[in-house]
Amino acid sequence: MATPQVESIKTIYSQEEIQERIKELGAEISKDLCKLENPVIIGVMKGAFCFLADIVRHIKTEDPLQIEFVRLASYGSATESSGHVQTPYLELPNISRRHILVVEDIIDSGRTARFFMDYLKDQFNPATLKMAVFLDKPSRRVVPIEADYVGFTIEDLFVVGYGLDYAEKFRELPFLGELKLSS
Repeated sequence: MATPQVESIKTIYSQEEIQERIKELGAEISKDLCKLENPVIIGVMKGAFCFLADIVRHIKTEDPLQIEFVRLASYGSATESSGHVQTPYLELPNISRRHILVVEDIIDSGRTARFFMDYLKDQFNPATLKMAVFLDKPSRRVVPIEADYVGFTIEDLFVVGYGLDYAEKFRELPFLGELKLSS
């Protein structure tokens, strides 16, 4: 079976459009977090690294943010979720009864997001638990879950750039693009 080749990457959201939306989201999140004591932001790697880096710079709170990272995956090198959530790095300090904001790259099937939100509730009994996602793809939802903050809602497209990848490539693109593969 031949490996699919990249045919094209068509821009969906430019770097400027992304940065404008991040500023808006940061202001919205700041309103909710500004007075909360010791808020914790958990970035889900690898896909959320660009979104996380940009969004935390726009979140203004009275108490400093504690930033943590986990690594979860359900894609591998495919263009569709495998349906199985992998947890290569799921180590967190004691953040029991804290105000937690999860920062994710995308909610697609919802399996990874649902798994992680349930895990945090069970392990840490947070005072508040919210989720910010760069992208929401509701047409692909298998597990019911909604984010509290959404950068963009997209159709059923396979996208790369701004942290999102195809087989560990294209994360560095400053824009979000639709990936087209040749058979």
